[in-house]
Formats: sequence, structure tokens, C-alpha cells
Amino acid sequence: MDLVRRLLGFSTLPFLSAVLPLLALPIVARAGGVDGWSAFNVGQAIGTYAAAVGYVGWNVLGTPLVAAAKTKDERIRVYARSFYVRAVSALFIAAAASSLAYAVAPAPSRAVAVSFALAGAVSALGLSWFAIGISSIWVIIWYEIVPRAIATALAIALILLTGDVLWYGILLIVAPLAGLAAFHLVYCGRLIPPWLGWRQVSRDLFDLRSAWGVEVVGNLYANAPVPLVSVVSPVPAAAAYGSSDRLYRYSLLAVAAAGNALQGWVLEVDDDRRARRNTVGIILMTGLGIAGLAGLIVLGIPLSRLLFGAELEAQLPSLVWLGISFFAVAASTPLIRNVLMPARREKAVLAITLASAVLGLAAMVLASVVWGPPGVAAGLAVSELFTLIACGIAARKCGLAVVDARLSSRNRSRGDGAS
Repeated sequence: MDLVRRLLGFSTLPFLSAVLPLLALPIVARAGGVDGWSAFNVGQAIGTYAAAVGYVGWNVLGTPLVAAAKTKDERIRVYARSFYVRAVSALFIAAAASSLAYAVAPAPSRAVAVSFALAGAVSALGLSWFAIGISSIWVIIWYEIVPRAIATALAIALILLTGDVLWYGILLIVAPLAGLAAFHLVYCGRLIPPWLGWRQVSRDLFDLRSAWGVEVVGNLYANAPVPLVSVVSPVPAAAAYGSSDRLYRYSLLAVAAAGNALQGWVLEVDDDRRARRNTVGIILMTGLGIAGLAGLIVLGIPLSRLLFGAELEAQLPSLVWLGISFFAVAASTPLIRNVLMPARREKAVLAITLASAVLGLAAMVLASVVWGPPGVAAGLAVSELFTLIACGIAARKCGLAVVDARLSSRNRSRGDGAS
């Protein structure tokens, strides 16, 4: 029952928070036209990468640190550490992301691309990882879902009134910042968390460098397809690929949400139950991967036609390769998050990710010359399959029962019991 509760709560709610913008996509696609839709997808792809980099590894290692904290003051301190590290990185990342979006997007819609790139960078300050660590569904509801829902509703109304998609990007920048401020006032008792000093910020940047490196490199090749297609393909072809990619990205939200829920369930124990829970998690995520692969192939074209219009319909070859990528990402997620990273095998994961990035980017570029947008999708699939196989080998050597000795000893010294 505990696993079911987590899957229904800590997977469904973050998924709803992230998928709410999907409600506005049919309006965005039709109001923006081919240029606007292409710019939207470019901005989203760059923004997604900016968010992954901006987390500085806290979305991977932060949850077990919060779960290990015994008192609220300790949890606030952990959160404050994460906030200032992410805030500092977000300033630089936002500038780089907006510049890249401006350079790559179609000229008539550059402002749209920049706004969504900035919205992605801001989302690196998100709260889901912390909410999972403290087992609080309400943090996600009130401070992430509600602001996004309000922003989406306002965006739909403004786009219908003005025909300008830019409003949507602006509201997606404002909404998470408003939710974050409200969370700080309620949970921390102040508008911003207590400042812990530059020494703590620099120490965290150093300690999390391997996990951060995994996010930087891994998300580079994962989010490269749309900008690459925009550079090497005509705008109509790039827009059609953007529809395929948009379905794939929103499907991946299910992987992230389920992965978050399973991570908390697996990592809350540090005895012989760890191996059993890891096995269950791997089976569930592999099943999700198979379902996602089938769903993209069977439902991708009619769903894209319904959501984005016939002019922006997804193409089957790209959907097949993206479905394979979905399967590989889903199956590798529990290996990385619940086995290798908690065992402090960040360097091994970083090495795998670096090799996958080199292989994937090379495959994308070469295949795009021969096959166009489907070739880019094929290159992504090659890189994700390589990651899955390599992580499977590393996890087999590591074992499913291994835990980080530092976290385990901390829990025992505090008398934390497993639920």
C-alpha cells in the first residue's frame, strides 16, 4: 500500500504539475503558426536543458539528504544550501540559454524562444525533489501545481485575446517564482532562506560536481535534437519534428514522476529490503518504458494531429526512434537514481554519460545528413540505448543492495527507523 500511495501521490502530482502546460499547446500551435511553433519547441528544448543544469545535481542527490534530516531546522538548512547554489547557477545559465535560443530560433519568433528558455532556467528552482524528501504532497500541490494552473489559464485567455504566444512564456517565468516565494514564507518563515555563506555554496558546488556533470552532459545530448533539427532542416520540417519531440518530452514526464516516487520508496531503507525494492522499481520502470514505446508509435500521429493541427503533424519514423529512446530512459532511470548514484558511483555514471554524449551527438549529426529529422531521433536512440546497457553492467557489478555508507551511518546515529 505504501508503494501504491507513493506512485499515486508523488508520481501523479509532479506529473500533473509538469503536464498542465499541455492544455495550452493546441492554442499555442495554432496561434503561433509554423514559425511560432518552431520557436516554442526550440525555447522549450533549451529551457529544459537549462533547468537540468541549473539543478546542480540537487534533483538527484537532494532527496536522500532531505530524507535523512531529522528536524525541520536541518531540512531548512539543506534546502537553503540547494537554493543558493541553484540561484547562483541560474543567473549564468539563464543568460546563456536566452542567447542560444535567440540565435537558433526563426527570426520572426525569437522573443517567444527566449521567453521559454528563461522559463526553463527558472524551473531549476523547483520544489518537487524537496517535497518528496519530506513526504509532503501538499508542497507540490500548493506551490507548483496551483501557480502553474493559474499561469496556464491566464495564458490561454491572453493568447486567445491577443494572438501572441509570448504571454505564455512570460507567465511561465512568473508562476514558479511566485510559488517559490509563497513556499519560503510558509515553510522557512521568510521571503528567502537563511544565507549560509559563500564558503558553503562553493563547497556544495565542489561536492556535487560529479552529479552536476552527469546532468550537464546527459541533458546536452538529450535536448540537442530540436535545436539541431532547427539548424539543419527547413522550418516546416523542424516544426513537424517539434511535434514528435513535444509528445516524447511530455511522455518523459511520466518517467520523471514515477522515478521520483520510486526513489523515495527505495532509498528510505538501508537493509536487505533495498535489493527487493530495487528489483520492483526496475521491473515497474521497464514496463513503463514498453508502454511508452507502444504509445508513441500507435497514438503519436493521431494525437499530434489533434493537439497541434494537420500542418504540424508528427512523423512516424521519428516517433519510432523517440519511442525507443523513451524505453531506454525509463529502464535506465532506476539504475542511475536508485542504485549507482546512492552508491556514490557518480564518476562511473559521468563516464558513461560522457561516452553516450559523444556517441549520440556524432550519430545525430551524421544521421541528420542522410535521413534528416528522423536521423536525429535515431542518434538520440543510439545514445540512450548505450546508456541503458552501460548502466546495467555497472549496476550488476555494484549490486542492488548497496547503500551510501555516509547516509546509512547518519540514519543509524539518529535512530531513524524505516517505514
